[in-house]
Amino acid sequence: MSSERTKRGLRDLVLSLAVVGLFVAFLFVVVWRPSPDPVRTVDPAPVLLSAREQAGYPVYAPTGLTGNWRATSARFEADGDATVWFLGYVTPDDQYIAVAQTDGDAQNFIEEQTLDGSPDGEMTVDGQVWQRYTTTDQRSLVRSSDGSTVVVTGSVSYEQLADFAGRLSA
Repeated sequence: MSSERTKRGLRDLVLSLAVVGLFVAFLFVVVWRPSPDPVRTVDPAPVLLSAREQAGYPVYAPTGLTGNWRATSARFEADGDATVWFLGYVTPDDQYIAVAQTDGDAQNFIEEQTLDGSPDGEMTVDGQVWQRYTTTDQRSLVRSSDGSTVVVTGSVSYEQLADFAGRLSA
């Protein structure tokens, strides 16, 4: 008699666990949602067109980037006498890189865009001399010409910044 009771108790335990397991699996299927890509992309073309129409200087944007580059931010702001153009990307390696440009106060703009970076020498890209800036989080290339200050900045190496800067065209 006790052997029958043990078998029945074991069978009831297994059935109870199966019911609970099915309930947990059902909840998992109903509640679980795949997490979307946290990077939201934007189309920079309309903002770039507007910036090029309104700015009093050649507005730079990269050309020839592969489809793996994702534009994440594009804005053009006119603040009194100064304008600011900004275009940010996530690289194929999930790094950050951006070009920012202004015809306003160069010193404040450089400090803001380089995160108060320290001068780190210079480098030549396509025959143009760029000043290098560095912080613990990012590197930047800076040059002033054609009535504006251009900053190429990001979490990538100086070589990658130089490649990006070499792709800039007005």
